[in-house]
Amino acid sequence: MQTFKSISFTDKKNMKSRVGPTAFNEKEDDLYIIVNKLSSQEIRNIIGFSDYTELCVAAEKDRRNISQFIKFLLEKAIQENRSIIASSDVTFKSSKLIPFNRWYPYIEGYSPEFVKTLIKKYISKKCKIYDPFAGTGTTIFASDALGYSSYYSEINPLLQFLIKTKLDVLRLLQDERKSIGDKLLVMRNRQIQSNLKTDVELDANYKKVFKSSIYFSDDNYNEILRVKSFLNAEPDSLTKDIFTIAVLACLIPASYLKKQGDLRFKTKKELEKGVPDFSDLLNTKLNEINNDLKYESVDNVRYSHTLLHANAKCIDKVTCDKIGCVITSPPYLNGTNYIRNTKLELWFLGYLRTASDLRMFRDEILTSGINDVKLTNFLDIDIESKSMQLSKTLIALKETAYDMRIPQMAKCYFSEMYQIFNALRPKLEKGANLLIDIGDSVFNGVHIRTDDILIEILESIGYNFIEKKKLRERRSRGGKIVEQVLIVMTNE
Repeated sequence: MQTFKSISFTDKKNMKSRVGPTAFNEKEDDLYIIVNKLSSQEIRNIIGFSDYTELCVAAEKDRRNISQFIKFLLEKAIQENRSIIASSDVTFKSSKLIPFNRWYPYIEGYSPEFVKTLIKKYISKKCKIYDPFAGTGTTIFASDALGYSSYYSEINPLLQFLIKTKLDVLRLLQDERKSIGDKLLVMRNRQIQSNLKTDVELDANYKKVFKSSIYFSDDNYNEILRVKSFLNAEPDSLTKDIFTIAVLACLIPASYLKKQGDLRFKTKKELEKGVPDFSDLLNTKLNEINNDLKYESVDNVRYSHTLLHANAKCIDKVTCDKIGCVITSPPYLNGTNYIRNTKLELWFLGYLRTASDLRMFRDEILTSGINDVKLTNFLDIDIESKSMQLSKTLIALKETAYDMRIPQMAKCYFSEMYQIFNALRPKLEKGANLLIDIGDSVFNGVHIRTDDILIEILESIGYNFIEKKKLRERRSRGGKIVEQVLIVMTNE
């Protein structure tokens, strides 16, 4: 049985586009799996041809048909150890369909396949892998699948909870996971029949934290409060933790909010489509999780994975084995508030009880948004002397910024990145690689080349630059083209 991938090309000779279907037989399934995720542009870049006529001439010269020639060039790229990374793999997009990964949608994340590609390309021996910004744990689970133990840091207690619960689940045997899936649905039936009153404490916390803001319809809000009462009455168990994750995943979809970059209110047009019923969303999510728990083609977690310290900025305070590789995607310097984006979940979990709690978390995280900036963020580091490009960028920001917190934000961001990677270096093996997925940004017309500035800062610490690889193009909020890149450094 054959499968096909359609690839579009320009045709300068006829001044139009051409689509070339490429056929894969059963023996080429592995190649097809890689190619099928790639866009036409990504394939054209890999094979080195964008014009159809030029491709035909080269194929004829090589005595192959078009389909055979494209596959030949793709296989050659793989054999030459040129990693092929689909743009969908460097976002959360492909993880939406992966069992266990899809339990909680974390748009800031990347896919397990991306991490596996990096491990295969850049790690040549068994070692400890460290992710200073673990998110939902993608680096952890991809590392385990390839036989590596890991350390991690993650300051957001919601994400810590997700990681711990998934690790606990994936350490179970298949029969044990199936049993929990059954218990999950039984728990849901008990919850529906329980008819408990709304949780008074959670309601009070909402009013203290969010004041007069209305994020839910009355029906959805009251149902959420009743679910909280039910969970509070349940004894601690892994089933309860999984049920809680299902609730957390439904909070934003059941609200008047939408996560699109930042968390924002839905527009009038979006609200006209209606807000889903929380109870229906929860049923769907629990059934999805139950199906994942019964899914047999998932590897168990076999290796140790340790939270070194919640805050990567405190890495100097921990004792650990030497680290052989760092794989991470730090918060981007783009104004996104990674704590604010999870405020509903943190409220439900009980981490936001007063108006000042959100500020407390903002003060702890890596400074990456305007609202994260305050005087205590400033470290005693002459960061401008570490990067000439940063020094020039800060001057430009001070001249153009509509808000003087913007240059302060940039200075804090790079000072804290210096702090983390400077403290990390003594804990690394000699020859350990840093693999950093990062994006640049634009503020008030000033292009902040985060990747190049970070390279200069890391070199000032003593890391050696190996390469920079473009992963995909993005658009800033102002519509300008910016990039997501992979920085590769080594600790020599």
